[in-house]
Amino acid sequence: MLLHKSVEFDSRVRREASALAAAGHDVVVLELAPVPPDGQVLEGFRRRSVLPSPAVRRLLPFHLYRAAFLLGFVRAVVRLRPQVVHAHDAAMLVPGALGAWLCGARLVYDSHELATGVPYRARGWGALVAAIERMIVPRCTTVITVSDGIAQKLRERYRLIRTPTVLRNVSALEVAGDGGLRTGLRLAADAPLVLHQGAPAPGRGCEVLVKAVAGLDGVNLAFLGDPEPGYGTQLTALIAEMGLRERVSLLPSVPLAELLAHTTEADVGVTLLQDTCENHRLALPNKLFEYIAAEVPVVASALPELRRLIDDFGVGWCVTADDPDAVAAALRTALGAARDDDGLRERLRKASTQLRWTVERERLLELYSELADASR
Repeated sequence: MLLHKSVEFDSRVRREASALAAAGHDVVVLELAPVPPDGQVLEGFRRRSVLPSPAVRRLLPFHLYRAAFLLGFVRAVVRLRPQVVHAHDAAMLVPGALGAWLCGARLVYDSHELATGVPYRARGWGALVAAIERMIVPRCTTVITVSDGIAQKLRERYRLIRTPTVLRNVSALEVAGDGGLRTGLRLAADAPLVLHQGAPAPGRGCEVLVKAVAGLDGVNLAFLGDPEPGYGTQLTALIAEMGLRERVSLLPSVPLAELLAHTTEADVGVTLLQDTCENHRLALPNKLFEYIAAEVPVVASALPELRRLIDDFGVGWCVTADDPDAVAAALRTALGAARDDDGLRERLRKASTQLRWTVERERLLELYSELADASR
């Protein structure tokens, strides 16, 4: 597996790598990050760093540095001589394709998002990603992605014979430990608490959410996750401007193993991706499945994939993500139902058993079983 960051902080890659290792596959994750000596085996799979030396990073300009780490990935793949190269996201397609070609291995592309639908900072980078996908994706042995909408888009765009396998970002976590979300916020057990899980960042409706909570007397809001660089200051200024310092808190990330114990203390979970790009329209965010795993009702953007899943399972409400009044109204309804609606609690319980990694991983294991059969 090829990954352009550390596997420690990528729950999707960890789920897939550990599931394949548990099924008897020899899995090595090549990371563009340091790997400590005591962390070279994680959850049954091996880890190897391909990060260029500090001297190389200092001496080379950025574009040449990219070439250096690409070469590092290819060299590591060739040394391992794998039967399958599993490239996570568009950044790993080129080294994945080169490594697979040199080894005669099969290439799996795992698209964590619609890469061509993300509003890249530089238009040239977006065009480059589109060109790379157009050249390599049709030549992959198989393609994996995160939602039905993205799977269909990839099939149509690259004229794939087979629709990509959908592995949703369902949670493999369990509620373990005492959490401590309410204790840290000094909130009573009956104080209304709305949770936004994951990094606050532009395009995720965070400012809209703050404005919505301003109109809900006595309702508390917690952002759980380190903000995107620079955005925390902006969000903190808005909270202060609206006089909400006592009711709205920005909290740091917690270890994955402790996450759901915090989540379950909330009354409502929120995911408000705004309709700013095609990737958002087709996304199913991690936090959605984490709320469901913790059996917490959801208020979400009325985007196609989100609406379909929430309506199918009856676990929440969808709303226009750029309208604070509409979000406030949905939160008011959700907070009431969270405490009084037995039917909602039963639907959440059922959804939490179906939208779990123990169910979803069977698709991954079946896919790799097919790859193994084809290589014999």
